[in-house]
Amino acid sequence: MNKYAELLDLSGKTVIVTGGLSGAGRSISDVFIESGARVIMTYNGSGDLKDEVVRRWPGRDLEFIHLDTGSIKSIEEFVNTLKRKEVSVDCLVNNAGIYPPKYIDDVTPDEWDSMLDVNARGVFFLSQKIRPLMKKGTIINISSINATNPAKNLAHYGASKAAVEMITRSQAQAYGPDIRVNCIAPGLIFKEGQDEYIPGWSESYRSRSPLGKLVEPEEIGMLCLILASDLTSAVTGQVITADSGVMLAPEFFNDL
Repeated sequence: MNKYAELLDLSGKTVIVTGGLSGAGRSISDVFIESGARVIMTYNGSGDLKDEVVRRWPGRDLEFIHLDTGSIKSIEEFVNTLKRKEVSVDCLVNNAGIYPPKYIDDVTPDEWDSMLDVNARGVFFLSQKIRPLMKKGTIINISSINATNPAKNLAHYGASKAAVEMITRSQAQAYGPDIRVNCIAPGLIFKEGQDEYIPGWSESYRSRSPLGKLVEPEEIGMLCLILASDLTSAVTGQVITADSGVMLAPEFFNDL
């Protein structure tokens, strides 16, 4: 194994992936498991996908813990569980989030609060409370291209992700030199039933993307792995866009 391959071997490292059982979080978890890491996946719900993950990765060091990132109480309980288990964290991936599109004039105060609580406040306070468990390591926050590009049906979502990007820069400044903090801003990530909320969304995205495709969940996982490794040891406080190039066609957002 050459030295660069060795840098991607995270054997002996502990990685937390919030929302790690489904969607992009599942692929992020898979990539870290493949890298040899001990992976702690959080879930907010029944956790009925746990058995499937165990079957897919027999004999691997996996753990599943409930966490509602929209609840400070749940965050505190989660971190206390880690402390009881004497977990030393090497990488935290703040992936959990919610994404209900709604026209800007129809968003209610409760919907606004829920979006900001889960997507932004949760990132801030979970990182804050886990930091004492990280002697040296990385935090990776998941944002969105909507953090910087307006869409009439995603104003509250975009605001929450814009907050995540500022949190990232502030954390990077505060937590260095021992902890690097970076952010990934994905474009439209492929999943079944993608056009449920906005019909024709996927095809419009593909047609405007220079790469002619949506973002694959595994591609976000691979980027997380690189940011968690010493291959990016000089990188902190950055927002890295992974959108198949659709940001080169900003008129895309006029359709949303």
